[in-house]
Amino acid sequence: MAKPIEETPTLYGKDAINILKKMNEPPTEKQKELANRIRTQRKVIF
Repeated sequence: MAKPIEETPTLYGKDAINILKKMNEPPTEKQKELANRIRTQRKVIF
């Protein structure tokens, strides 16, 4: 049987600021290539 999903932790201070900065950065070329490869592949990798 699967484990129940726990709550997402709330971040405060420097951790929260770092996460927000990372989210606002545009994706790198490597990240774009990976996303495109995932979108176009036919196999589902788990």
